[in-house]
Amino acid sequence: MTTTSAKNGKDDSPTAQADVNRPQERRPKFSGAAIVIWVVIAGLAILFSVFAVAIGFSAITQPRTFSLMSILLSIAFEAPLAAGVVALIWYSRILGRATVAREVATEALVQSEAKYRELIASAPDGIFVLDEQAKVLDVNGAGEKLFGRSRGDIVGRSFMEFVPEERLSSARAYLADRLEGLRAMELYEATFTAADGKPVHVQLRSQVVRPAGEGLYVVYIVRDVTAQREALRNLVETERWASMGRLASFVAHEINTPLTNISLLTASISRRVTDPEVQERLKKITAQGRIAASITGELLKFSRPGAINPVDTNLVEVIHAAMEQTDGFRKPGVELRDETGGRPVLCTIDPMRIQEVFVNLLKNAYEATPTGRVKVRLEDLGSLVAVSISDTGSGIPPEVQARLFEAFFTTKKKGEGTGLGLAISRNFVASHGGDITVTSEPGRGSTFTVVLPKQAPESNSSA
Repeated sequence: MTTTSAKNGKDDSPTAQADVNRPQERRPKFSGAAIVIWVVIAGLAILFSVFAVAIGFSAITQPRTFSLMSILLSIAFEAPLAAGVVALIWYSRILGRATVAREVATEALVQSEAKYRELIASAPDGIFVLDEQAKVLDVNGAGEKLFGRSRGDIVGRSFMEFVPEERLSSARAYLADRLEGLRAMELYEATFTAADGKPVHVQLRSQVVRPAGEGLYVVYIVRDVTAQREALRNLVETERWASMGRLASFVAHEINTPLTNISLLTASISRRVTDPEVQERLKKITAQGRIAASITGELLKFSRPGAINPVDTNLVEVIHAAMEQTDGFRKPGVELRDETGGRPVLCTIDPMRIQEVFVNLLKNAYEATPTGRVKVRLEDLGSLVAVSISDTGSGIPPEVQARLFEAFFTTKKKGEGTGLGLAISRNFVASHGGDITVTSEPGRGSTFTVVLPKQAPESNSSA
C-alpha cells in the first residue's frame, strides 16, 4: 500500500493534479516481432521491385523475344512475392492492434490498482493485511497513525506484538476462528498498545481473502473508539454523580432534622443533670452527633456538585491556607517542603472549594506518611496551573488506584473516613474544567496532581 503523498514527496498542488488527470499522448511502441516483420516486408518489397524493373526493362529492350510464356513466368515469379508482402502487411496490422489492446489493458490495470491503493491509503480506518501466522504484510496510513508507528515499524512484525499480554489469548482465538470461517459478522472489541505505551480501544472487522493459486490472508479493518469510550464513560459518570447527588441531598435533609433534635435534647439534659456518669454519656452522644452531622454535610456537597463561585484569587495563598489548616495532622517526623514559590499566580477559581481539595490531599498525604517528606509543588503552565502534592509514604496498590475517586470507597478503618473526600475533590476540580491524576508505587509514595485552568468555565458558575 502507498502512504500519503506527502510522505512520498508527491506534489499535491492543483497544477500537479491537473497534470496527472490530463490525458497523456500515447507514444507508439514497437515490439521485436513487429520490427522483424516490417524488415522482411521491406526486403520482399525491394526484391519485388527489382524483379519488376528487370522484367519491364527486358520487355522494353527485347520486345521480340518477350513472349507470352515470359509474361506468365514473370507473373508466377512475382505473385508469391506480392502475396507475401500483402500477407505480412495484414499480419502486422493485426499484431499492431493486439499490441495496442494489450497496452490499453495493462494501463487500465495499472490505473485500477493505483486507484485501489489510493482508496486504501486514504481510508479513515486502519487496514492491516495479515498472513496465516498474523505477520503484517501491509498497512495503510490510518493504521500507522493508530499505532503511532511508521509503516516500516509495523510491516514484517507479528500483529500480536501490538496486543497487550492480557488480551493475547483472545486475539489469537479470534484470528484462528476467522481462518476457519467463523465469527464473520462479529464486531470484535479489542485493545492494542500504541508506541507511547497508551492503550488504544478499537472495534475490528475482518475478511479472509483466498486468491487463486496463492495462500490466504486476512484483512483487518480497525476503527479507533478510544474517544467514544471515554465520552461514554464520562456520560455515565456524570449521570451517576447526578443520581447520587439527588439521593444524598434527600438523605442529608431527612437525617439532619432528627440530628438537630438529638443535639438540642442532649444539651437540655446536660444542663439539668449533674451526675458525672450521665454527663460523660451525654458528651459521647454529642460527639457521635457531630460525626453524623459531618457525614450529612459531606453528603450535601453532592446536591450541587457542579456549582462554583469563581473569583480572581491568588492560588498560592489558597495553598498556604490549606497547609496551615492541615498542619495539625502532620506527624513530628514528617517534613513539609513548600515549592510554590513567592510569585502570585492569579486564577479565577472558587477559593473555598479549591482549598478544600488541597486540604483533602494534604490530610491523605500526612496520614500515609509516618516519617519522611510531603512536598507541595506549583507549576505555571501558561493558561493552566499544576499543583502536585507528593509524599514518601507507603504508596497505593494498582487495584486501589483504579477505585480511588469512587464515592464511598475508602481503605481507612471504620469510623475514620466516609470515602467521599477524593470523590468530592475530583468533582470540585472538574467543575473548574480541571482534573486530578495520581501516580503511585507501593513502598515509594504517591503524587496527586491537580491541573486547573486559570480561567474557570462560565457554564459551571453559580448565579
